[in-house]
Amino acid sequence: MPRPPEFTADVWRSLRHEWLWVYCGLVPRCEVWSAEIPVPPGVFFVERGEVRIRADGNEIVVSPGQAFFSAPGLRQHWFAKNTRLLSVGFRSQWPDGSPLFRSGLNFAAKSPKLRLATLALFRRVHRGRKTVAYRESVAVKAHSLAGWAAHEAAFAAWFVVFIETLYQLGVQPESRAPASRRRVDQLVAWLNSRPLDQSVPTLPPGFALGMRRADQILQQHLGVSLRVFLERRRLDAARERIVSDHGTLKEIAFTLGFRHASHFTAWFRRHTGVSPSAYRAGGLEAA
Repeated sequence: MPRPPEFTADVWRSLRHEWLWVYCGLVPRCEVWSAEIPVPPGVFFVERGEVRIRADGNEIVVSPGQAFFSAPGLRQHWFAKNTRLLSVGFRSQWPDGSPLFRSGLNFAAKSPKLRLATLALFRRVHRGRKTVAYRESVAVKAHSLAGWAAHEAAFAAWFVVFIETLYQLGVQPESRAPASRRRVDQLVAWLNSRPLDQSVPTLPPGFALGMRRADQILQQHLGVSLRVFLERRRLDAARERIVSDHGTLKEIAFTLGFRHASHFTAWFRRHTGVSPSAYRAGGLEAA
């Protein structure tokens, strides 16, 4: 087995980590396929029941005792009655927003060591509780400085075991973009930082190129135009907010730059084939 790749301290510090949830509990919506929902990378263990996943054109059955290692992207899921999950979700990204882990995921396997580490993380974060549902696990919380430090330390310790497990299963982190792609990485990072309800009238200071050249760079490196890139970004945000945000669909439409909810509904239906309300009903539990 080859040695794991090594990174300098500067490269490590450039990564962005966001710990989204750890929960253990029953799933509320069973025996029906969810809508196609956006998911971050993560892992869940089937403590009881059965899970079926549709992703990358495949259908994977996850049985009790197995873990499902999820790639970031779109997927559907189906839960057997009384299914109970132990789950962790997170985002670890390069400066341009691309995920640290993506290729080789979306598979089921057994990993007793990672399960024990996940149980330990759950107990540390939720202070010894035995059951916490997904909705509660992603609710906004406040901690003291020491509490946040302990929270970060608990996830960091878990992440060590997660990375080691992936390596043993043959999954490597995505390579950092070469120097030749730094300009497009900077452009993508800036576009991803723009408010979703605003267009892009000018490029930031320091970019010695115009909007036409920016469009050419995206076409060359990503295969999409500037308009398509921004539309996909807004659609991804719409999908995520519809299934995870407690706000009304009208409020979500406004934050995405739509003045009228009817315009948002028509736009969303054109891209996905379903209305926002139907999408929310079919994917309430995005975890």
